[in-house]
Amino acid sequence: MPSTELWPGVCDFHVHVGERIGGYELRDGFSALDKMANKHGIAAIGAFVTEEEGISLTAKLRAMRDDAHKHFCGRVHWHLTPVQATVEEVLALVRGGCDVKLYTTYKNAGLYSSYKRIGRWMEDLADLKPSLLVHCEDDSIIEKAGAEHTFKTPFDHTLRRPESAEITAVEKILDLAVQHRYPLHIVHVSTPQAALLIREAKTHNPAITCETAPHYLLYNSERLKGKNAHRWLCSPPYRSETSRGLLVELLQDGAFDIVASDHCAFTDADKDRYRETPERVPNGVPGLATMFASIYRGLVETGRISLDRLVEFCCLNPAKLMGIELEKSFTLERLLTPEV
Repeated sequence: MPSTELWPGVCDFHVHVGERIGGYELRDGFSALDKMANKHGIAAIGAFVTEEEGISLTAKLRAMRDDAHKHFCGRVHWHLTPVQATVEEVLALVRGGCDVKLYTTYKNAGLYSSYKRIGRWMEDLADLKPSLLVHCEDDSIIEKAGAEHTFKTPFDHTLRRPESAEITAVEKILDLAVQHRYPLHIVHVSTPQAALLIREAKTHNPAITCETAPHYLLYNSERLKGKNAHRWLCSPPYRSETSRGLLVELLQDGAFDIVASDHCAFTDADKDRYRETPERVPNGVPGLATMFASIYRGLVETGRISLDRLVEFCCLNPAKLMGIELEKSFTLERLLTPEV
């Protein structure tokens, strides 16, 4: 007989929804998200607002907030990516409870911030100190690797965005956070060495946190081989089985504060359009609906972590980062509803 014990809902700190990325509309808007939330016990998300040409960051945030209010039943915490916005505009927005997300790569998309610029943001935001989320892949290493390895198959993505790119960027960003005593959150950590660097840096700056994603814990780079492998292209890419296994051990040891899906879903049609030219395939994978259930089946049922630890990683700890409280509202059966 199914248990009637109630659990807090899933709180996913890292969700891309209702935006355009790389010229493509994301598959999921807030209406689609609402259906997922009702089906899978999702209570809250951290959603991204990336400044675009022709609309100010303030106006885009307002439009996305209105959309979420009308169509999504859960709570939303907002992560802002300024491109042209002034410091004054960003300060006004973070006073309303938002935080900031920056990237050390993606020059072609106009999202790149140099290490010097990120350090400057830490200085500019020092009075309020909103959490600073950073996507860490060193752009110079990626440019060099890209020149050395052609993009003929999806698996080549692992060579063009090597582990060293993440490790180098994480190390440099951690140095800045320690130097400025700034609250930092490293997103989607995919390499064991980066996780170890973060754990060490926390001893010097306890305001540093980090996440990994389900696809780095449960799958390896073999997923980028075979039929429809292009649909699993994301950045950072899937890593080796050795790295995957070490990430699970580091999760067990408490190296990660949360697990977040990095849900960034495109339609199969948009993914398939460039299956023969993988360099043009939009990068991102879905994960919000399946995050809790997939980790439960992959790591809880196999005895790698406890159910209580899973609830901490996917519900309680991300809620703390967002500054919200979760009620116990969902049965375990609801949280484990399979995706169809």
